[in-house]
Amino acid sequence: MATARSLGIDLTTKEWESFEFRFGFVPEHGVQIPLPNASLYGPPEGNVGIPIALFKVGLRFHTTDFFNLIIREYWFSVKQLTPIAINKIVGFELLCRALGRLPTVPTFKYFFNASTQLGTRTLSRRRGVPTLIH
Repeated sequence: MATARSLGIDLTTKEWESFEFRFGFVPEHGVQIPLPNASLYGPPEGNVGIPIALFKVGLRFHTTDFFNLIIREYWFSVKQLTPIAINKIVGFELLCRALGRLPTVPTFKYFFNASTQLGTRTLSRRRGVPTLIH
């Protein structure tokens, strides 16, 4: 049975299997089905409302294997990340690839710490380590 939270309804395991198969989402993405009478155009702060119809016609959010490894390593949920944290992950990967190197989790962790500020997960530069990406 689906469970209701203040922001929306969590999907059951069977519903997730169908949702994942159809749209490519996994539970770690933190997708929620809005509660009745909720407005897609006024989602709670820090959330984005996207009509399922857009996914039905092919909209997908591309993530790389490296991005997914970082999400798993730090136990992040995509909905918890700030845009700046997402840019740091993507920027790190692009910089590594531009230098002809494969990005790795240990190398990423050398440069960045995970922290939580007011319930939002972010990445900050480790002290004593040169600035790689602002």
